[in-house]
Amino acid sequence: MKREKQKSPICRQCMIIRYFIFAAGLGILSIPFAGERFSPLSNLTAWHFVFVIWGIGVIGFLLKLVLEMRPTSETETDE
Repeated sequence: MKREKQKSPICRQCMIIRYFIFAAGLGILSIPFAGERFSPLSNLTAWHFVFVIWGIGVIGFLLKLVLEMRPTSETETDE
């Protein structure tokens, strides 16, 4: 008897990392084709991107916290 290999589903974090790497790669590959369209971005430093990423993370955390706290408070009032 041969066992058939069953593919396990890809985890959500792995998919997010793959999408990020894909988007970053497309961004890097588009630099030579964009030419002067990226000139307004020359004023940005790495710290600008750090603050944007940090801000998105904080907003995402707060939204997730609010959305996950709401159902627990409703179940406590039902009992």
